[in-house]
Amino acid sequence: MIEILRPELPLWEICLRGSIAWLGLVLVVRIVPKRNTGHISPNDMLVLVVIGALAADAVSGGSISTGDLLLMIVVVLLWSYILDILEYRVPVFRRLMRPSHTLLVENGRIIRRNMRRELVTEEEIMATLRKQGICDLLEVASAHLEADGEISLRKR
Repeated sequence: MIEILRPELPLWEICLRGSIAWLGLVLVVRIVPKRNTGHISPNDMLVLVVIGALAADAVSGGSISTGDLLLMIVVVLLWSYILDILEYRVPVFRRLMRPSHTLLVENGRIIRRNMRRELVTEEEIMATLRKQGICDLLEVASAHLEADGEISLRKR
């Protein structure tokens, strides 16, 4: 039983592989437009995906030992925790890791440059207006794409 949990790779290699993979994924997720991330933070989404993939390898008995995979899961969770602490305590890091809102409409005018950057269509903005009972774009003081991918409105 103990033999199953014995790592095959050196501890330093497990930590290095897990760290490089995790931090690389964090950087990739930062460039994904906000509207694609939904209501879950990018870091939380990565934790779920990576742990699920590692756990699937552990269950299927891939070429890496269960001990290796469990240590990689610990590395991923540790990096997630460290990044959360840094986001909480270091405002500059928070701005880098968590996207702020993006202005899409200002005083009834659509800001197309921001819409292109965030891949938001005019139809999506109009659907949000209809859901809020607003018939005309001129009734909108501002509309923002929030960090969670939702569009928020403020009436004039």
